[in-house]
Amino acid sequence: VMKMSKLLLHMILHEGGQIGGCSDSDGAMMYTLEGEELWYADFKSGRGVEPQPDFIDHISFNPGTYEAAVADQQVCRNNLQVCQQAMKDLPVEKDPPEIPMIYIRDTLELKVKNTLICHVSGFYPAPVEVSWTKNGKNVTDGSSINVPFPNKDGSFTQISRLEFIPQL
Repeated sequence: VMKMSKLLLHMILHEGGQIGGCSDSDGAMMYTLEGEELWYADFKSGRGVEPQPDFIDHISFNPGTYEAAVADQQVCRNNLQVCQQAMKDLPVEKDPPEIPMIYIRDTLELKVKNTLICHVSGFYPAPVEVSWTKNGKNVTDGSSINVPFPNKDGSFTQISRLEFIPQL
């Protein structure tokens, strides 16, 4: 006797990406899932960062991911030089960013290190400049910005972070 059983398959689609970018003086590499950063290379501090908040299931990346990102920067800069030469005479149309969203990474606790996140989207061309200020003065220590992330409409998104310790 042969039994036949029906197999019900559920298909779950996710949208992920790897984005690398560079300029003459800077570069970035990041991995995303559903439009959220999972990992990015912080070339200023020389390490990979997994910025997921504590309340989600953490996704880790293989050892050597940061070193691969460093190697990719040389290829990126070579490609950048070729593109800059080919496109040097083309005019650029500009779109300003939408209103940025600013929020904290973790629940706010006084005297406990946290991260301010600024999410800027809808601008063209990339990159956008983000400045952090405290009492009217620019703050650069503990700040970072990722490589521009392309949106489906051709505009870009960028995320800047500022580490801080909340105080009264």
